[in-house]
Amino acid sequence: MRTILYLFLIILFPSCLSNQSKQLEKAFELAYRNRQELEKISEYCQNEPDKLSAVHFLIKNMTGKQVIDSNSIKNSQLYFDALTFYFNNQGRYKNDIQYIICDSIKQLYPYAESRPLYLLDLQHISSDFLIHHINYCFHVWQQYPWCKDIDFDTFSKFILPYTTSNCYWEQASDFFEQKYAALRDTVSHKSYKEIGKIISEDIDKTFVQNWVLFSQKHKGLLPTTFKNLATAQIGTCLEANIYKIAALRANGIPATLNTFPNWGNANSSHFWTEIIGDEHIDNLYDNTQRPYVSKNDILVDNIFWKNTYSPALKNIPPYTSIQYCRTIPKVYRVNYEIQQNCLALRAKEEIPDFFRNPGIEDITDKYIVCKDIEVPLWDNKHKKEYVYLCCYDDNNWIPVCWSIPRKKQALFTKVGVNVLYLPAYYESGAIIPAGDAFILKEDGELKCFSQKASKNETSATFYSKMPYRQHTALQAAGTIGTRFSVCNNKDLSDSLNVYTIEKLPFYEDSFKIPTNKKYRYLVCEFQNTPTFQDPFSIAEIKVFGENQQQLEGKLTGTKGISDNKLENVIDGDRVSFYQPNKSEKQQYLVFDFGKSSKIEKVEFYPRSDDNRIVTGELYELFYWDKKWISLGRQYGKENRLAFHNIPQNALFRIHNHTRGKEHRPFTYEEGKQVWW
Repeated sequence: MRTILYLFLIILFPSCLSNQSKQLEKAFELAYRNRQELEKISEYCQNEPDKLSAVHFLIKNMTGKQVIDSNSIKNSQLYFDALTFYFNNQGRYKNDIQYIICDSIKQLYPYAESRPLYLLDLQHISSDFLIHHINYCFHVWQQYPWCKDIDFDTFSKFILPYTTSNCYWEQASDFFEQKYAALRDTVSHKSYKEIGKIISEDIDKTFVQNWVLFSQKHKGLLPTTFKNLATAQIGTCLEANIYKIAALRANGIPATLNTFPNWGNANSSHFWTEIIGDEHIDNLYDNTQRPYVSKNDILVDNIFWKNTYSPALKNIPPYTSIQYCRTIPKVYRVNYEIQQNCLALRAKEEIPDFFRNPGIEDITDKYIVCKDIEVPLWDNKHKKEYVYLCCYDDNNWIPVCWSIPRKKQALFTKVGVNVLYLPAYYESGAIIPAGDAFILKEDGELKCFSQKASKNETSATFYSKMPYRQHTALQAAGTIGTRFSVCNNKDLSDSLNVYTIEKLPFYEDSFKIPTNKKYRYLVCEFQNTPTFQDPFSIAEIKVFGENQQQLEGKLTGTKGISDNKLENVIDGDRVSFYQPNKSEKQQYLVFDFGKSSKIEKVEFYPRSDDNRIVTGELYELFYWDKKWISLGRQYGKENRLAFHNIPQNALFRIHNHTRGKEHRPFTYEEGKQVWW
């Protein structure tokens, strides 16, 4: 049988030495004992040229694809069984109940951790599954009216693939065929792009993207099986898009996964779904910080811009600015098809994990304003074959694109503007600088940070170690409209309003009560906060009596949501916060001091990332010159740091030695921190 099949392949591909035939034969060789299963599929389709071509496309590009072994993650199955049970009964996750579910299981089974292992598709995939999958895809493509204009090449690359990012389920096509049967009966007159939008919006309503749950609270629950994603309807942005792409493809919508290795001015990667054939984007994303005001400001979608506007965001201190959006250095498409010019195929040296995927394709110019740039390097001779441009996350430089160095420079194509970069080599998992860090300006100019020509700044004042991000500002704006009252009657009938929050509190604020009268209760009422703000949430409230003595008492009020409970208001932690259950009729909290006391001052801290400079905490200032070099340590005074004789035109970062982990690079321009 193998001999017959091999002869057939020779006839089908006259040039046996072509890359395509080599790739196909290599896949058969790597299948080992599973080769017979793959040959069964080719034999089954040998009289149907299109299907045989589809079979070969899947097999020759299957190299490197894998799927999680469900046995290796059985310890975490408890979590997904519980989440699935809740979702099946409720239809959605209410009031962040997913945290309570996972916390409860963690308490009962504290050692239920997974050790994920993967199975190679070439060596484990069955002929029955692929034959069923191919027949299903061809049926959809040939029978659904919205597929009539989709050519075979688009079908093969973006409908036919059975997996996305090494995650699939053999029952996925049947699952989605049934799930959207009623929808298909009503949309036969629409285009596949319109139907794709309907399905995408439906998934966005039910599938919960919860990065905090899986990356901070309960690490180790992911990766998981596709079946768990489909039934529990929860994961990070990656899992949400794996699920969405499978749903779209199962309904004849060509779709693929897009990503980038790291944000330009934040940490972590991101993923989103592209429906192939979407119209050209006229307004490319230019990585410029400006507020969203209306729908006309939407450049791509919520991935790039938080489409929220609040007039309260204008009321911030003059020494700071709001980081409205995250910047993008590069954009890549994650294809099922192996890309012949990818780094994974050509590299003979160790390369970063991201570039080991042979399916990635650079599509930066489809989404963002970018430039081709010649980047200067320090040396003529290079210790590595490849050099990378890196962006900075919270602690490290992350490679986002690659090039081949030529003497003392390297050409990088399609590089996102208004982003900080560092040219570097990659060796044994470490980043080794190969040139000066620089900012790629919108006109294509490179603003390099070379300390050779640096002068000294007479003085500089810093107010934060991180940018004031829009979501932090919106959280603070959620307190606007909050009313504080004092009273002595237990039923609060004699309440006297003493303060209303009318402007955005920058990390904290306070007010004084200029009266000698004593009160037993302090009431904080927040049911009248504007609907256009973020929901009310507060980190801390401190009440001071005579001689700045902090008053203590019993705290009651509206029940909090999940971990964001009422007690967080007085736990002394500026990061933990209280968020009330909005379904409750009344929205308030009450301090009962046990007896009437003189109240002189109230301090309040909105929910925040706690990244401003805090009085009494120890900080260290660094600047970049081939590495981070310390400029000394200093305690915060009046919520600021003042440094003298520091390098001019330099790249800085501030580290808090007292608490907190986040920091970002910044420049100091016209007396203000400018963040990158």
